[in-house]
Amino acid sequence: MSAKQTAIESSNMENNQPLDIRMKTRDLSVFYDDKQALFDVNLDIYKNRVTALIGPSGCGKSTFMRCLNRMNDYVDGCRITGKVRLDGFNIYKDNVDTILLRQKVGMVFQKPNPFPKSIFENVAYGPKIHKLTSSKDELEELVMKSLKRVGLWDEVSDRLSSPGTSLSGGQQQRLCIARAIATEPEVVLMDEPCSALDPIATARIEELIAELEQQYTIVIITHSMQQAERVSDYTAFFHLGKIIESGDTSKIFNDPEHQKTKDYIGGKFG
Repeated sequence: MSAKQTAIESSNMENNQPLDIRMKTRDLSVFYDDKQALFDVNLDIYKNRVTALIGPSGCGKSTFMRCLNRMNDYVDGCRITGKVRLDGFNIYKDNVDTILLRQKVGMVFQKPNPFPKSIFENVAYGPKIHKLTSSKDELEELVMKSLKRVGLWDEVSDRLSSPGTSLSGGQQQRLCIARAIATEPEVVLMDEPCSALDPIATARIEELIAELEQQYTIVIITHSMQQAERVSDYTAFFHLGKIIESGDTSKIFNDPEHQKTKDYIGGKFG
C-alpha cells in the first residue's frame, strides 16, 4: 500500500470524520476562466447510500460530480476553490495521486462507452492497471465476480472474448458498471446512466443500483424525478450553480422547504 493510499484510508481518525459520511464538500466553487459555475457548495455524501443530484440542464450537477474525482483537472481554464474530502482526506491536496483517486471514486457515463476490447478485457483493464491481482486465476475470478455483481455473467460467460460493443445498450451500460466496480472503489459516480436506455434496461439498472448500494456509495445525476425518487436515499437540488435544498429524498419530494424546489419537482420549470 502506498503512502498516499495509507493517508487517504487512515485520515478518517485524524479528522474525526463521522463513519457514515464517505465524501463531503465544503465551500466548493468552480470557475471556467472568468465564469463561475458552482458557488460555495456544501454537501455530505453518505456511505452505502444513493445520493441523487437533480436540477435543470446547466445548473452545475455535472460540474459538481466531476469535482468528486478531479475529472475537471482535464478542463482548460478550470479553477476550483474549497475542499472535497474522501474519508476526511482533502482530494485537492497537491500530492494526491489522481490515478489512485479515480480507482477509489469510479465513474459511469451517460452513454455506454465500452472500450474497443473484449468483454473480458473491458472488466480486466482497471485491475491490470492498478495491479490488483497477482495471477491469471485471480484476475479471472475478479472479472467473474464483477460481472456477477451487475447481473451480466449468465448472459456473457460463454462469449467473454466477444467485443464489448457487441452487447445491447443495457448490457453495455452494465458492462461499464462492472468495469467501474472491478477496481474495488469506495464511491461510484453515475452521470445519467439510463438516459440512453429503453424502459426495460432502465429498470434493470435501477435494480442494480439498489443491489450495489449495499457495498458502494453511489452518486447519480438524473433528469427523471421519478427515478430520483425511486433509487435515492438523499437528494440535492441544484439551480444556477448553487444547492437550493438537500436532504432525505422523501422530504425533498413530499415536503420541500423551498418554493423553487417545489416548482422544479412539480414541473414548473427545467
